[in-house]
Parts: sequence; structure tokens; C-alpha cells
Amino acid sequence: LFNISGTCFASLGQLDNAIKGYKKALILKPDYAEVHNNIGFAFQKLNQLDAAIKSYEKAIAISPNYAEAHNNLGNTYKEIGQLNAAIKNYETAIAINPNYADAHYNMGVTLKGLGQFDAAVRSYENAIAINPNYADAYNNLGVTFQELGQLDNAVKCYEKTVAIKPNFVDAYYNLGIALKKLGQLDAAVKSYKNAI
Repeated sequence: LFNISGTCFASLGQLDNAIKGYKKALILKPDYAEVHNNIGFAFQKLNQLDAAIKSYEKAIAISPNYAEAHNNLGNTYKEIGQLNAAIKNYETAIAINPNYADAHYNMGVTLKGLGQFDAAVRSYENAIAINPNYADAYNNLGVTFQELGQLDNAVKCYEKTVAIKPNFVDAYYNLGIALKKLGQLDAAVKSYKNAI
């Protein structure tokens, strides 16, 4: 009940109240991995990253095959710039659940941040294979293709992004840049206008 209460508060953006609810749940059941994960997520949203890491690690200690906790721990490590630790946690999440699209996506973001563009492409493509309507993955795949100089592939990704999510401003902007580089100025202008 307190976990549900905490989750309700979290969904309303009342993170301090969410944490109070989660802590009450942990008093009743200290080995409740889901609650440790949830409290970690609330701490992460409050930018209390050390507390978030400790909570995720507790969730994982209780339930080592908790893919979501590994993914969330990876996101927290990514936030503090520990990209290799982030990758290790994403790899664990994916090993536990190969169909975890968000873990593949987060792996792609991190690999791209490390300049490992080909590996990032594979991660984004894995995320899209699992979730064909993953607009953020298509957009980031497009950005990665653009950085690799594969402008035609980038354009296809951006077009797919805005087909899935027509109000995705960044994708229209990215599409405009790619089209401009390809010399398709009229199409680039149209895309820029859609971004505004």
C-alpha cells in the first residue's frame, strides 16, 4: 500500500512525499526490491544521485536479476559521468532481459557519448527492433548517422521520427540540418518551419 502511495505521489511530481511513502513500505518489508528501485528513481529525480545509487544497489542486492534497477543504476552513473559503469549496468540489464528497449537505447546514448558511433548505431537499432515506434531512438540514430556522414540514413531516421511523433521539434531541426547538408534547401526550410 505504501509503495502504491509513493508511486502515486511520484506520478504527481511530489517526490518528497513519494520518498516518505516508500520509506514506510520499507519499514514493513525491508527486502522489497521494487521499493528500493522506486525510491532510487525519486532520489535521482531530486538530483540526490549518491542516495539513488545506494537505493538501486540495494534493489540489485535483493534481486540480482532486476533489469530495471540495473538500467536505472546505469542512468545514474551516466549522469555523474561514469560511463563505463553505466555501460556495465546496461549490459547486465540486457543480459537479463534482451528485449529491454530502454536499456538498448540508454546503451546507445552512452556509447555515442564515448564516440563509439558504430556500436551506438547497433544499440539504437536493437531498441527499434524491439519497439518500432521508439521515436527518441530513431532521432538519436539519425544524429549518429549524421555524425558518421551518412546523411541519407539520417534523413530516413528523422522522417520516421516525425511520422511517429509529429510534434518532435528536435527531429524537425535535425532533419533540416541534414537536408541542408544534402543541398535540399527547400525541404530544409520546410523542416525548419515545422520545428518552430
